[in-house]
Amino acid sequence: MLKLIALPVGFLGLLTSALVTAPPAPETQDVSISPVAGRVSVLVGQGGNIGLCAGDDGVLMIDSQFANLSERIAAAIQELAGTRPSFLVNTHWHGDHTGGNENFSGDAVVVAHTNVRRRLNGDARIGGRTEKKGKATLPVVTYDDGMSIHFNGEEIRLVHVPTAHTDGDTVVWFRGSNVVHMGDLYFDIGYPFIDVSSGGNALGLIEGLHACLEWIPKDARIISGHGRATGVEELKSYLAMLEEITGRVREAVEAGQSLDAIQKAGLTVDYDERWGDFDFVPPENFVKSIVDSL
Repeated sequence: MLKLIALPVGFLGLLTSALVTAPPAPETQDVSISPVAGRVSVLVGQGGNIGLCAGDDGVLMIDSQFANLSERIAAAIQELAGTRPSFLVNTHWHGDHTGGNENFSGDAVVVAHTNVRRRLNGDARIGGRTEKKGKATLPVVTYDDGMSIHFNGEEIRLVHVPTAHTDGDTVVWFRGSNVVHMGDLYFDIGYPFIDVSSGGNALGLIEGLHACLEWIPKDARIISGHGRATGVEELKSYLAMLEEITGRVREAVEAGQSLDAIQKAGLTVDYDERWGDFDFVPPENFVKSIVDSL
């Protein structure tokens, strides 16, 4: 039976092993739901953390992880709320956040930024990486700057953060429950993946986080794309790390150092104990993404 559990700090290591680039074997992957605040919970399986808002109107779901986990995810949501989602918001286009769209879109209206649909629809005009997905995967409601969904007695505000993790990132603010789902703008689990090939940029990520912190309430709970649900202070610490390392890399680039030299210079060493154990984004890859952003 699925249980609602509180996520301990030590859960970080479990999430590290869970996040891989290939879909998991569904029979071996645990799915758990934990309350965050108000009407909002977080579902952890494999891939991006799924946000859930359950109430009298039904369920709004944020991201869908991998397709072959959909049955287990749907069963967990059914046990939580007694129904399938009627809205599905994608925070960006990557497969560990949109892979299950096809299995939920029959019941749920899929919503995302315009660039998410364009990349999932193989639109070459957008530049960079795209994939041609089937119709059932594509968002059917798109927005450019921001929009609100009024559902379960609260305003759920979607905010576009341009040129950050990708060029189609959405932050979801549950105003009544005082919860913000950051998608992959926030990696609590380790150094972030900045997808430059999808319009992402380290400088844009820093700028976007500063902009979000101007409106995020100081006592809000924050759902990271990968890792724990935290408070605002943890998000600020993450931003401070990004700014410091980006500043060091910028100085090295301006001094004319090669990428290889910059990667070997130990510019992240004092942060590696906290942020460097995430195998998917080792320090040298994080540094390269900053160089590519400058």
